[in-house]
Amino acid sequence: METQEIAAAARHFAAMARIVGPDPKAVKMRRHAFHLHQSGSTTLSASALLLPRGALAEPPPLLDHVCAAHGHAGDVALTAASLVEPFLVAEQRGDPGEEFKPRLVPEARIDVLVEHEELGNIQDGKSRPPQWLSARLLAMVDVPTAADSVLSLLKHDDSFIGRPLWDVGWSLADVNQKQVESDIRSSLKSSRNNASIESMGALMLAKSATRIAILGISTINSNNARPINVSEMQHRGDSLLVVGSPFGLLSPFHFFNSISVGAVANCLPPCAGRSSLLMADIHCLPGMEGAPVFDKNSCLVGLLMNPLRQKDSNIEVQLVIPWDAICTGWNNKKLEEIGGGPSELPDKNADSKTMELRMYVSSTVNKINQYCISPSSIREAISAVVLVTVGESSWASGIILNKRGLVLTNAHLLEPWRFGRTSPSGVQTSFAGEYLNARENKSLQPQQCKFSNEDAVKHEVSLFNLGFKREKRISVRLDHAERQMWCNASVVFISKGPLDVALLQMEKVPVELNTIRPEFVCPTAGSSVYVVGHGLFGPRSGLCSSLSSGVVSKVVQIPSAQLSHLSGTEAHNMDMPVMLQTTAAVHPGASGGILVNRHGLMVGIITSNAKHGAGSTIPHLNFSIPCKSLETIFKYSGPN
Repeated sequence: METQEIAAAARHFAAMARIVGPDPKAVKMRRHAFHLHQSGSTTLSASALLLPRGALAEPPPLLDHVCAAHGHAGDVALTAASLVEPFLVAEQRGDPGEEFKPRLVPEARIDVLVEHEELGNIQDGKSRPPQWLSARLLAMVDVPTAADSVLSLLKHDDSFIGRPLWDVGWSLADVNQKQVESDIRSSLKSSRNNASIESMGALMLAKSATRIAILGISTINSNNARPINVSEMQHRGDSLLVVGSPFGLLSPFHFFNSISVGAVANCLPPCAGRSSLLMADIHCLPGMEGAPVFDKNSCLVGLLMNPLRQKDSNIEVQLVIPWDAICTGWNNKKLEEIGGGPSELPDKNADSKTMELRMYVSSTVNKINQYCISPSSIREAISAVVLVTVGESSWASGIILNKRGLVLTNAHLLEPWRFGRTSPSGVQTSFAGEYLNARENKSLQPQQCKFSNEDAVKHEVSLFNLGFKREKRISVRLDHAERQMWCNASVVFISKGPLDVALLQMEKVPVELNTIRPEFVCPTAGSSVYVVGHGLFGPRSGLCSSLSSGVVSKVVQIPSAQLSHLSGTEAHNMDMPVMLQTTAAVHPGASGGILVNRHGLMVGIITSNAKHGAGSTIPHLNFSIPCKSLETIFKYSGPN
């Protein structure tokens, strides 16, 4: 389906929710980027998934039970619980035991904004503005498997030296960190020690990132309930479309149900048959949390939640809870917690519905493999990307060149002081030159080769690469099929010139080894590309490589006349591409990853990001060495 068709179908199930309540001290909005505070009252907003009765062929049994327990006979909307949590009564904040009986502070009210045509009263075929409907808070429900996946990321946050901490929420939000930490600690029993407090803090963050609020609204259109199909399974590279309302209440009618498109960047847990959390490569803004996410066939994928935000930087990781994880997480154990258990509720078919859902999910998992990457053309390219670690403090990505286990990576992983980092003696090296030296195309040198500053070019490097010592062990991890394999590796070659490249040799080569296919024709500006590499959460998280998409925004070339002068040979009247600038998101740790085209061919190796003056990286402004400049290396690797 075309993007326009997907968006048109998706808008029928998208809404915006807002809550208004008393806030004399103006503290309710501290974790929200956009809010409205006036006359002692605060208004917050978020996006929502609209679920009219009859829209889902197999609704989660929990929804029916929640509605029955509250005597609600209308439709429901799902949104991020962070919208309503500030307005819960004091005794319920941070208390998961009251998720099915939430109580708001007096005078707090909730409304949901829906498309006018969903009300079923369009006249003369004319479009009318959206309309607010009164809503009530029915439940706030955790998704345990999704929370576990978030926790698995947070608990590895301090695994490596110098790693910044993570939080939940948008980077634009004005967060009073001291107050937030105080709130976390005040919700814990005073008898717990500091270690327990830190552990519970991560657990509470994980739950807050995945908790969903169920809102009850009046029946929208009982005469024409549109069906909503559910996506079966998601994989890295799958297309995503989000319908949300950024900026929310600041201008609800201007930005209501805006469209954003992207792709699945990663799936958690790694090497699992069924995903409980998706990391999305998609541009979203505050107010879009709670928005429904759809696939390329306009099938419901899940719910967009608040992102993970790296403190002291502008890096955000967009999170999506798959609908399958929501359904399986709301199991019969949860049903028993609602007003006396399922036996007292009117839905007698709950058990059969649950069994049907389990059978459906089971058959889906058996038919689809986690590593069936879409688009299929880049499947082999993704499997050729490996994780490279040096000692216990450095990691990056690498690319398998041949069946013998030769791996291409960045030189700055092994010798960071040569590329703008402090040398082992504490001396800051100086650099000169900006382009490829033609002498780099001569025979590859052994690893003991010396370098000269005149032949080097400055590259921005990962903050996590602290320096390379020969005695440090080098390891390579393969993410193959449903398992991960570690192999020791040794250094074969480190570039002595401006090319930020090095070669490693795996000591034991597995039989099942996938290699990369290079494309020596340089892509042109505007070409679509994918970036595949490791980063952000480090090796101990167990994450496979992540994928992001973008375009080539600039191709830097050496004019043929200058190239002829440098090499002393005739340049065949062709300019030499030496650098590719792309818009695909690249984070520290993705250095040494691949840049591939839509046909799955490698067009470059990732080397660096641009940085702000304060030192923070700019993910969507990064640089790669084109394969055309690496022809000698590919010739050296030989045929597969």
